[in-house]
Amino acid sequence: DKDNSQDTSDNAPPLPSSSQHEEETRHTLATESFQAVLKVLADLKRDDPKSAFPAARLVGLYRRLWESCVSRHIDGQKLEQSNQILKEASTHLTKARDGLQLRHDKQLSRLRFFERALESPRGRLAILLDDWNHPSRLNLAGLPDMVKEG
Repeated sequence: DKDNSQDTSDNAPPLPSSSQHEEETRHTLATESFQAVLKVLADLKRDDPKSAFPAARLVGLYRRLWESCVSRHIDGQKLEQSNQILKEASTHLTKARDGLQLRHDKQLSRLRFFERALESPRGRLAILLDDWNHPSRLNLAGLPDMVKEG
């Protein structure tokens, strides 16, 4: 894992990385629960050395199992955190997409409105320009009388 917790000032010491913190948490969770048992084993070794070895072996096996559970628990928590981050990102992206889609739909609606508004003048302008380019076909019937005379 990269160290994402760097301070911007050059004088500040770096914070422990997430993997360092994770290892410390694993170690703490794995050993705290066994402190009392280890004291009992030390007493047992002093009082009854013959039964201390099998008991220590059993505690060792149980401790390995416990460490595995702790490890899986921490991994599960990391997955939950990652999942939550992904859900939040998904929500943000969905909102952004919906906003962009709404903007697109509004722009498309305006474009269609302007296209409809320009259809009639465009058709008349096309006829006028066509007549302008071909004066022999010019329809003078619609022009005022003084333009006809001139």
